[in-house]
Amino acid sequence: MSNSYWRTERLILDAVDRRILQKPKVWDGVVSLATDPDLLALAAICFPGLVLSLLVTLAVPGFAEATEALQQLL
Repeated sequence: MSNSYWRTERLILDAVDRRILQKPKVWDGVVSLATDPDLLALAAICFPGLVLSLLVTLAVPGFAEATEALQQLL
């Protein structure tokens, strides 16, 4: 058995796009984080809840006092 088979069966790589070889920049990390599907789903759930709670706080008179009384009980 010959050990010279590596010369004929080695992996030949095609030309690689230069963008793949570059180091990722900070902006690339921010964009990938902001476009993460899990983060977008979480934001889609939390944002309406935040808006609804603010609307209830502003629309219902005495809501702040009621929540303070509830917090003192807990």
